[in-house]
Amino acid sequence: MRDRIETAFGRWGRFVVEHAAGVVVVILVATALFAVQLQHFRLDSSLESYFHEDDPVRQQYDAFRDLFGRDAIFVVALQPRDGVFQADFLEELRLIHEAIEEEVPFLVEVTSLVNIRETIGNEDGLDVHDFLDPWPETEQDIRAAEARALANPLYRNLVVGEDGQVAVIAVETEAYVPAEDIDSLDGFSDREESDAIEESERVLLSGEDDLRITHALQDILDRHESDELEIHMSGMPVFNAMLSERIGYDMGLFTGLSIVLVALFLGLLFRRVAAVILPIITVLLSVMSTLAFMAAADIPLMPPTQTIPSFLLAVGIGGAVHLLTIFYQALRRGDDKTTAISFALAHSGLPIVMTSVTTAGGLISFTSAALRPISQFGVVTPVGVLLSLVFVLTLLPALMALVPMGAAQPDTDQTASQRALVGIGAFSTRRSALVLAAWALLIVWSIGGITRLTIGHDMVKWFPIRDEQRQSIHFLNERLGGAVGFEVLISATSENALHDPGLLRNLEEIHDFTENFSFNHVDPDKALSIVDVVKETHRALNENRAGFYAIPDDRDLISQELLLFENSGSDDVEDLVTPQFDIARLTVRVPLVDGAYYMPFLDAYLERAEEILGPDVSVVLTGAVPLLGHTIHAALSSMVRSYAVALVVITLLMMGLIGSVRVGLLSMLPNLAPVVFALGLMGWLGIPIDMLNLMLGSIVIGLAVDDTIHFMHNFRREIEQSGDVETAVANTLRSTGQALFFTSCVLASAFLVYTQAYMSMLFGFGVLTASAIAVAFIADLTLAPALVSRVNWAKRVRAVAVDR
Repeated sequence: MRDRIETAFGRWGRFVVEHAAGVVVVILVATALFAVQLQHFRLDSSLESYFHEDDPVRQQYDAFRDLFGRDAIFVVALQPRDGVFQADFLEELRLIHEAIEEEVPFLVEVTSLVNIRETIGNEDGLDVHDFLDPWPETEQDIRAAEARALANPLYRNLVVGEDGQVAVIAVETEAYVPAEDIDSLDGFSDREESDAIEESERVLLSGEDDLRITHALQDILDRHESDELEIHMSGMPVFNAMLSERIGYDMGLFTGLSIVLVALFLGLLFRRVAAVILPIITVLLSVMSTLAFMAAADIPLMPPTQTIPSFLLAVGIGGAVHLLTIFYQALRRGDDKTTAISFALAHSGLPIVMTSVTTAGGLISFTSAALRPISQFGVVTPVGVLLSLVFVLTLLPALMALVPMGAAQPDTDQTASQRALVGIGAFSTRRSALVLAAWALLIVWSIGGITRLTIGHDMVKWFPIRDEQRQSIHFLNERLGGAVGFEVLISATSENALHDPGLLRNLEEIHDFTENFSFNHVDPDKALSIVDVVKETHRALNENRAGFYAIPDDRDLISQELLLFENSGSDDVEDLVTPQFDIARLTVRVPLVDGAYYMPFLDAYLERAEEILGPDVSVVLTGAVPLLGHTIHAALSSMVRSYAVALVVITLLMMGLIGSVRVGLLSMLPNLAPVVFALGLMGWLGIPIDMLNLMLGSIVIGLAVDDTIHFMHNFRREIEQSGDVETAVANTLRSTGQALFFTSCVLASAFLVYTQAYMSMLFGFGVLTASAIAVAFIADLTLAPALVSRVNWAKRVRAVAVDR
């Protein structure tokens, strides 16, 4: 079977050479037509986009947005040198507030000291007006406004810091793109035109839209920047927008550096211009086709998927290196170009296909992940690997036939690198017991590190320490009690249930509990709900006396006072409860910390909230913090499943492709050792398991198996011819050892470029993956020969380990 397949690849090589121009034209035209889809390529790092649309976590969040709109807000914090309540700063605050209202797209509401509600009683009843209306003109007016602001519990850390030194502007935007704006988003979105969008067809604001809002805000704030005013802007939408922007930057950086490194290694290996340029062109076209596939499938670039271009560039170049290595060996032997291309495909075509299939098989394990970007990684990367396979087996040999490939160098016995590789293989074969003992010690050391692994998802630390966004998050956490929040959705069983004093007092108890509750490094700062409106209205209607800042005992009185509040012109009630007064939201602000802390906190919080409200009221926690908490939880639950699927899929493929259950199982040991090593190294270095590096195991298995396949495939050929294990190992490393070495160098270097990323979370991922790839190469150079030697020694030399 193997001989027939290799003969077919040889015939394919001759066909490509004879029709080289036609093959090149067909592939280039098809690629160009497909590349048109790149105009739809987009970035997205919004929290909700991490979850599949049928995920209960996403469905709860969508249900909340349908009721109350968007929960996440853009937060601007202003710290003037002389404090907030100064005439010059208050005027500047008003200018910034008005500029935001006029210039920021998708705006719903801007809230600051300028317009936050102030509820007071007067002779006519209830007066709900903007806090700074009328505008304070005198120093006495300003001091009076300062006293009222700092005495109002609603304002604390909402529009002014509790020490009066920081002013806050909260910017609320639409959750969905307004119908009238869909046609005006050229360059930002590709949305269906419609005069009236049905509810099921509404379009959520995208990460690109948030980036547009962020830039508009930044343009306004830049106009007011001075030494007298410290400005910070954050909130979850800003954080995600900045994350998207940096993802795009890092992707371009990775791709550029990967191309330079690939060119360097190809130049060192082949020392010919054509052997550098042609593989790079081939692989770049396959990467471009993969990105076009992402665009056509509406798969955005996100934190885990930003590594795809450089990853595919490194993976794709491996097949090209093996093909060119055998091609030049054939030329040195005296073959003409046509025969050399045909021989190279006959020799390496099957293992190149096998490596692509097994790599794709390992990556497919991610498709079942609970998180959308990880599952999409499991869709896109296998497609990219297989596209790269097609380009390497078609376009590359066609270009080799058309372009002068350089003269063949004299066929020397061995290069220095070949001698070193053959020497290491010979040592591993002869001293197999010693080699196996060394690997056993390494595995024990790695297991010790695995026991030290921790979980972490600290998105703030993804940004460098001096990054403005990281500093803004720290400022909001320290000075205003937090940069993010979550929503407590409280559903009663009957209409107007939220007029009931008992239920409102239970909500008030949750307020008190929230602001005094601290658990698992999460310390809530503030809670807002309909309770605030009820209490401040009751106080205002009782001569503004502080003793009446409470919930009335009478249900009818509550109904009447809320009606008076709504008739006063304020629409704040509709932001807090449904029109039927059967569902309320309670908004809680918390610091943005490690996402791994949130789930234990939320579980404890929910348990206490349900205890307070009783069995007749349902409680759901949603919003940014639950999304963050569920992100790492879902990622971890996917990790074990992905590793298991990758292991089973690749093991079955190895047994089927190699044609032997025994040899297939044996060949998996050099592939598992690098994964165990990488996980152990994570533990010893204190690198936590997060959403990105948990993918490391399946990626490493998929990549490590490539070199193992090339080694085992060629070893089988050599053992059949020589019948001696040491000779077969030596000949295998002599013919393919250099290609294995250089492809491993390319792969390791491609991941090491992540150490140059702006986003620091990629540093650990790059170092770990590169280290695992280096260990995988060493395993194929030492562990694989040692294992084969032991098996063949026990069997007194097994001459044939192939399917027949």
